[in-house]
Amino acid sequence: MICKCSKQTVVLLALILLSACGASVQSWQRPDYAAVDQGRLKHLALRIQLAPAPEDPGSSRLWTLLVRRYVNQHSNFIIKPVATLPASATASDLCQGQEGILDLAVQTLPRDGQLQVTLQGRLVRCGDEVLVWKGEVSGCWAKDESTVAELRAHYVQELGKGIEGLVAPAFLAIKAWVPTLPKPVLTDADELEKIEIGD
Repeated sequence: MICKCSKQTVVLLALILLSACGASVQSWQRPDYAAVDQGRLKHLALRIQLAPAPEDPGSSRLWTLLVRRYVNQHSNFIIKPVATLPASATASDLCQGQEGILDLAVQTLPRDGQLQVTLQGRLVRCGDEVLVWKGEVSGCWAKDESTVAELRAHYVQELGKGIEGLVAPAFLAIKAWVPTLPKPVLTDADELEKIEIGD
């Protein structure tokens, strides 16, 4: 049976869907990734841009730590602590000793005890600055999510109470986003390097 809905009903349904704020994920990578980049693009510089600009200085540090540590632990990419530079850093600054740049734009919006988070990532090859991959995650996560209570306590101790309500939404958004990254192939030396980073 086909529903003959009024314009008002359609608008209401759209608002209900938006209020649910379910996570959405999308990504793209170059069709020649396996042949060109999979074996050589592994060491990345990380650049993060936050909007709106955070009031608590710990927020920027939290995003940097969460992204770098989760990427190092759950992907084959390698991001060293010294390879994390501010959003103002140029491509030439970022590419010193690196093979690619992982750019991440973060947008956050409070929503009734939750935080709506949108992550838009881009992986650019150093040298010719060719776009290799892009991926986006958007969704809402509770600020007091109980499954990450231990993690939240750890970062509050490390960075202060000001970031307490950000830890869970940020971590869960990153957890949904990282699996969209490409899958580089590591050598034995690369594997050892990841272990030595210790993230």
